[in-house]
Amino acid sequence: MALALLVISAAAIVKGAMGFGFPQIAVPLVANILDARSSVVILSVASLFANTGLMFRGGGSRATFWRLAPILGGLIVGTIGGALLLANVDAVSLGVFVGTCALVFAAIALLKPDLAVPPGWERYLALPTGLLGGLLGGSTSIFAPAIASYLHALHLKKREFVFFVTLLFMVGGMVQVASYAKLGLYNARLLLIILASLVPTAAGVWLGVRLQDRIDPGVFRRLVLVVICFSGINLVARGLWR
Repeated sequence: MALALLVISAAAIVKGAMGFGFPQIAVPLVANILDARSSVVILSVASLFANTGLMFRGGGSRATFWRLAPILGGLIVGTIGGALLLANVDAVSLGVFVGTCALVFAAIALLKPDLAVPPGWERYLALPTGLLGGLLGGSTSIFAPAIASYLHALHLKKREFVFFVTLLFMVGGMVQVASYAKLGLYNARLLLIILASLVPTAAGVWLGVRLQDRIDPGVFRRLVLVVICFSGINLVARGLWR
């Protein structure tokens, strides 16, 4: 339990600094301590808690919200589908596919730093991005590869990127937790661990936010790519190892 809480605290620091990265780090490591399904279910609540705390910082704009609104619709539908996958189907293949896509994006972005989503393409890419991110998040708690990659390609400012990636993950997290509850995936043992995880989650996010304020915007964009890369490698490795 102590080791699991230490992992959660470290992942929460990354979450506070970058706006994402919490489940990418925590899910596979906690899965090595507990089982994979329990890890996903426990961290669904801890991740939602972390996102809720970050939302109070603000930093978004109404114009950007409407640009991203189609992602929200896709995210909700995709997350419900992902929860059904977790309850009934092996979702490892989905993780390998999305992880590979994340690695391809990160490689392209590193080779071409000015990569951006053309304004005319947003209406076509936003909804599928939300669906893909929701499917992965609902089944593994890891929403980031599709969502963070898309927002990174929009070239949002650091504070706005953190705000909207947090907003999207929070909406997805609410649907995820409600779906898991409806499917009966929570039990007394897991709820006790969830309660214990909230304190290290809050402490880690607080420390990460302090770090975020000190990160240069250019360095921040590179760090986003590093976390996306890590996320993709993590998903592919989990699938191939299995």
